[in-house]
Amino acid sequence: MAYLEGQLRGVTEAGEHTGYILEVEVDVSRIQDTEELANEQVALTGDIEFVDYPERGKILVFRATSMATVDEAE
Repeated sequence: MAYLEGQLRGVTEAGEHTGYILEVEVDVSRIQDTEELANEQVALTGDIEFVDYPERGKILVFRATSMATVDEAE
């Protein structure tokens, strides 16, 4: 079982949703052509870890090892 820590954000959008989002910063430095996938629905594989930044402190980061677009059902 994974343990996640981050800021829980409430969502006011109606429809099919749990009502909450846990945002996670993603490190895509190992992935090529990430600009093409920005703002797309993607599937990621990788590892989750805390990175201790000098100014922001400890931040939860998903270090992606692979990424691909996901076709949304029509």
